[in-house]
Amino acid sequence: MAELLTARGLAAGYGPMRIVNGVDLDVRAGDLLAILGPNGAGKSTLLKALFGLATEHAGTIHLDGRPLHGRRPRERLAAGLAYVPQGRCNFPLMSVTENLEMALHQAERATAREGVERARALFPVLAARAGERAGNLSGGEQQMLEMAMAIVRAPRVLLLDEPTIGLAPVVIADVFREIRRLHGGGLTLVIVEQNTRKAMEIATRAVVMRMGRVVYDGAGGLDADRLGALFLGRGVGG
Repeated sequence: MAELLTARGLAAGYGPMRIVNGVDLDVRAGDLLAILGPNGAGKSTLLKALFGLATEHAGTIHLDGRPLHGRRPRERLAAGLAYVPQGRCNFPLMSVTENLEMALHQAERATAREGVERARALFPVLAARAGERAGNLSGGEQQMLEMAMAIVRAPRVLLLDEPTIGLAPVVIADVFREIRRLHGGGLTLVIVEQNTRKAMEIATRAVVMRMGRVVYDGAGGLDADRLGALFLGRGVGG
């Protein structure tokens, strides 16, 4: 498949500090790409750099051939790239519907209505709790709301940063089920995830990072021994 989102020689961080160093990344249409690696590898910074929330030092980013490097996050969102950061990022005192409408606050009325209906169709649990305050939802339901807020504009690629962080094991299974369902519906996703076993169960491809660089880019399904070797910088053997 043709590359949909690409980065070449990407170096990024915070102010003068570089966290990501010379990363090349290809996300193909239809991918569910898992970005894995030890703490401090630069995974979350890579997603922020792709969405324009980190300081760019070098390199290029293209979405469907359109340059995104140097552009503001709102421009990247308009181009078809959506991002859900780790941790809670909704408006807890506002209702589910109001949160979805906030995600569409600059859209035309017809587009906003269509986006809200799309989110309700994709996440029936949110439709059932449309008038409930977001802060009253469970952790898993809030994560689903935040994914819904990101996809109301029908993005080409969705970036998810640690979608299961802080969630109970039973809820983690629900979130991964929803991610798999979104991918099955045709959405291209890139996820950063510490739960490597679960990520490998759903990923079509995997990238492993270490010390700000990509040390593996290939098929999903890496076993624990190969992942451990990559995390520790020992290579993967055959």
